[in-house]
Amino acid sequence: MKSFIKYLYSKCLQILLFPFCLFPIRKNRLAFTGLTGGKGYDYSCNPRYLSDYIREQEKDTFEIYWMVTDPKRYRDEEEKDLHFVKHFTLRSFYYLLTAKVIITNGSYAPWFPFRKKQYLINTWHGGGAYKKIENDKPDANWVTRKRAEFCAKNIQLIVSSCQAASDRLFRRAFLYHGEILKCGMPRNDFLVCGNTEQADQKVRQTYQIDRKYRILLYAPTYRSNGKNQMPDFTGLRKVLEENGEKWYVLYRAHRYSEDDSAGLDPECSADVTDYPDMQELLAAADMLITDYSSCIWDYSFLYRPCFLYTPDLREYLAKTGFYVDIHEWPFPICENMEDLEKQIRSFNKEKNRARIMEHHQQMGSYESGHACEAVCSWIKQKSICEENA
Repeated sequence: MKSFIKYLYSKCLQILLFPFCLFPIRKNRLAFTGLTGGKGYDYSCNPRYLSDYIREQEKDTFEIYWMVTDPKRYRDEEEKDLHFVKHFTLRSFYYLLTAKVIITNGSYAPWFPFRKKQYLINTWHGGGAYKKIENDKPDANWVTRKRAEFCAKNIQLIVSSCQAASDRLFRRAFLYHGEILKCGMPRNDFLVCGNTEQADQKVRQTYQIDRKYRILLYAPTYRSNGKNQMPDFTGLRKVLEENGEKWYVLYRAHRYSEDDSAGLDPECSADVTDYPDMQELLAAADMLITDYSSCIWDYSFLYRPCFLYTPDLREYLAKTGFYVDIHEWPFPICENMEDLEKQIRSFNKEKNRARIMEHHQQMGSYESGHACEAVCSWIKQKSICEENA
């Protein structure tokens, strides 16, 4: 029913927003959108990293408008070339329909009626090819397929992290046959290049984490019931500290999940769900525990310990499924706490690196550390250079 309403909404918008098409398209105007809904920051992810790069490298070339849920949240960020506009307002529709290039990580693309002379870039919001998206799930219907078809026609460029994503996600599930930029994800550039020190320092300062602590990040993905089975963090810390190290736990809930952080020990843990940048949390983490989240792709380029805590694996397989068999992922699968503790104790750094490198090769990784540069060049070609040709 929800998918049908969105489909019907997009059809109505094509008629209602037609008057905005009378306004000229501005060649130097860029419109950015992050994911809408939930508790997370929408001024984030691949569009944010790309926006920052463009403002730094192409100073005074573009005017940038961001569509966000709460513009007041970002007032301190505003400058003469950077503006924040509230989602789903007439003002936001005006900027979306008069920008030469629109950059999104998924929102608006499946339903918004962009103009033929505009360019929509979809950077997507997950690397690799792991859990299936809506159009590929067992319960997918004709409405989700219609939305996918509309979305595919709406996009002029998709930014891909790897060959597996291009083939199994974008070509098949997205039904997309247009241009794919094989450069990796903008948000991963600094991770691929190993420039994590600044992000690590920022996270530690935010949560006042002393340098004597190593950081464990727990970041589960979304489940349809809104809940996940949390690991026993007290038991985990005992295992991690057997060799004399001190560990601090950070918990990052999915933006659509319910708050289940009540069991965290305030002395040695923190809920970081409200932290605006997931990539900085990954950069600060000495170890990651997740389940089916695509953050494993991003984190893999740091070659640090990562474990999949999956007590509901069979249920998740039945309801969602994967593009690449989870047993082919480079990280240990732990269906209970006993498995998790055993895998942590037996972790081998060299074997971990070898598995990850093999996985990158099997997936056909495009990650280059220069994704922002590649996308920026494409934008310049389609906006300024094309207009002057």
